[in-house]
Amino acid sequence: MNLVLRREGAVVFYTPDVEKYGSIYSAPVFYNPAMEKNRTLSVLLLKTYGEKGLVVCEPLSGTGVRGIRYAVESGVVGKLILNDISKEAVELIKKNLEINGVDAEVYNEDANALLHKLKDSCDVVDIDPFGSPAPFIHGAFRALKEEGLICATATDTAVLVGRYPRKCLRRYGSVIVKTPFYIEIGLRNLLGYIARVAAAEDYKITPLMSYWEGHYFRVCAYAARGARDADDNFHHIAYIKYERGVRKILHAQSEGSSGPLWVGPLGDPLIINKMSEIGPYQDFLKILAEEYSISAPWFYRLPEFAAGGKSPTLKEAVGVLRAAGIYAVKTHMAPDGFKADGEYGEVLMAFKRYISSAHSLQ
Repeated sequence: MNLVLRREGAVVFYTPDVEKYGSIYSAPVFYNPAMEKNRTLSVLLLKTYGEKGLVVCEPLSGTGVRGIRYAVESGVVGKLILNDISKEAVELIKKNLEINGVDAEVYNEDANALLHKLKDSCDVVDIDPFGSPAPFIHGAFRALKEEGLICATATDTAVLVGRYPRKCLRRYGSVIVKTPFYIEIGLRNLLGYIARVAAAEDYKITPLMSYWEGHYFRVCAYAARGARDADDNFHHIAYIKYERGVRKILHAQSEGSSGPLWVGPLGDPLIINKMSEIGPYQDFLKILAEEYSISAPWFYRLPEFAAGGKSPTLKEAVGVLRAAGIYAVKTHMAPDGFKADGEYGEVLMAFKRYISSAHSLQ
């Protein structure tokens, strides 16, 4: 294998030399440098969430960089379990563990087979596949102790936002209708699936961090076992209907609705704020923390409120709404998007009054 030495965070590690193989997808072991932010934020979350001595499992390890960064940078890993079905990946994982002085149990097994073997033994299970995490979520909960952290990355974003309806129904058990806020629908689709699997495995989940970045969705949730508490997941499962700007939460499927989706909180603002105090991506984390304080499971986009082909800037829009008594913040999910604790009609009226007063001053 043709290798090159890289650095990410506090670790150095070997990856296949992309120049030799043509692309990251042609390399014998997969490593995506574009996921550095994902891995860094995950390290910050574990550092904020964790107590020392955690058993951390990454059943789809690739080069092993995520798990190694957890061990080196978080300060809370007591036991690291890495696995990949590829023998070449396992060889590379062992090499990368050695150069970073990290101990780990390394397996060369099918991810689900390993997760079932690890039943009730892990504090953290991080599912980071190439594509959908759906086939591994049941196994992740089986490997978890009475309580712990479940993390999942999904790169099949087109499926989650409903671009491939049959595959979405087959993989996630959901029907998705196109909306201007389709990114949030996709994120809540993934969370809804995880919540339903959690309930089937007798776990209640509480999302700590959920977000979208270009080519993937990322979810990290605290999970606690208990059949009665697991029923609480369904308090946050519903359908969302969009028509002529209006958004509605429905508790049963109807024509033109999307779901079942998670309509509860996307994360914990307190944890996100703590993360921003100890690491990079502070501006991004600040946006997330503000978003998580809004209960509405959707966002608005400026073109929805344009008048005469014009609409306020995002900064103006947030200011106008706050002045009208409607709490509003930017969203990370669209450059022209904002979240607001107000119905569409209230938001529309606030903008109309603003535009009217602006014209009267001219």
